[in-house]
Amino acid sequence: MKHVSTLTVAITAMIVPVSTAVFADDKVELVVQYTQPQIFDGVFEKLKADFEAEHPNVTINYRGVLPDYGAGIQALLRESLIGDMPDVSYVGISHIPTVANRDLHVDLNTLAAQDETPLEDGGWSDSIQSIGRIGDELVGLPHAISMSVVYYNADLVREVGGDPDNMPTDWEGFLELSGKIADLGPDYAGLYTPYSSTWYGAWGFQAVHFSHGGEMMQPGATAVDFVNDPVWPTSIKIYDRMAEEAGMIPLGDQAQRQQFIAGRMGFVMDSISRLFNFEQAIGDRFELRTMPYPMAVENGRLPTGGNAAVITTAAERDPAVLQAAWDWVKFTTGPYGTTQVIELVGYTPVNMLALEDPGLLKGYFDDRPNHKTAVDQLPRVREWYQFPGENTLKIDAIIGDTLEAVVDDSMTPEEALEYLTEEVNALLPQ
Repeated sequence: MKHVSTLTVAITAMIVPVSTAVFADDKVELVVQYTQPQIFDGVFEKLKADFEAEHPNVTINYRGVLPDYGAGIQALLRESLIGDMPDVSYVGISHIPTVANRDLHVDLNTLAAQDETPLEDGGWSDSIQSIGRIGDELVGLPHAISMSVVYYNADLVREVGGDPDNMPTDWEGFLELSGKIADLGPDYAGLYTPYSSTWYGAWGFQAVHFSHGGEMMQPGATAVDFVNDPVWPTSIKIYDRMAEEAGMIPLGDQAQRQQFIAGRMGFVMDSISRLFNFEQAIGDRFELRTMPYPMAVENGRLPTGGNAAVITTAAERDPAVLQAAWDWVKFTTGPYGTTQVIELVGYTPVNMLALEDPGLLKGYFDDRPNHKTAVDQLPRVREWYQFPGENTLKIDAIIGDTLEAVVDDSMTPEEALEYLTEEVNALLPQ
């Protein structure tokens, strides 16, 4: 078990200069809400104990933990209607726009401006901040983030003449190598990426689309025209090519992953949060490796999953509560907090100073190359896009259903683009 390092203590002293003065005489109760107890209970209990030890006048009270991000945002919306929001909520990254649109948050830029140390100097890079930024406001700071990486069977790569130490970085080379593995026989598949509406297909599509430099909607647009969009036709065509050229077969998500675990699939494009599960399930059956997500353009990006810490307007009831909330958010997303998430849960570091501290994560990934792939991709992260209006989840479901139709050859890419344009425009704010 690691202790708070000297560097972390020094950083905390710089970025929380007023906390001791604020809480010298007053006890402060901070109400915090998070989701997915099966994943996060352990890390949040440790963070609570460590934070309270450093801030003896502050008590962290966790409100009933919710099962998933959808339940979390629904609870927050209900709580806002009756004036009973928690002071800090760990919101699914895809729901950040909902929080912003309802004005449920405190702009963290305002709080950061009062500190002596800019956020960037405290380890929160601009790319990390961008995940929680809406317009000019910093709605939340990422706490646990995931992104897509490519898991691959190095044994099969060698079998078809590939070099596991020199893997393709672009889509053309990636699809070609996947196709060679699929050609090994009828029991083999080249690759899989989640594409259905029930398994985050729209999120997977954003990875494909952003890797080609695309935007889900053109900036400033109020409607979509996917047929004539500069990138959408290419991105949809990738799914057709994955099925036709690269050996992606129309099977359910769990069946796809089981085929990979069994050693009969070359590649799975999936969240880094699945790494520990894959490692345990595969064991020594074959050599499991990861590689960066393929990019079609130099400025290609990747959407992030996970959650971000949001200070709600409930914390504004008392300056001491607001300061405690800000201290807590910086602690849980800062160098020490991100170290606990990585060591106890997995995911990807959200604070760069942790990677420089030998008492935290410096050297941690040196003998964990499969995990390090996600760290190396951090400069490419961007927000998980949410379509405007109240129908964003319906739009995501339609995208997933349409990708299924392209993969199983019941719809051509051209038909898919026309269908999606009509259906999405019908669901956008009029």
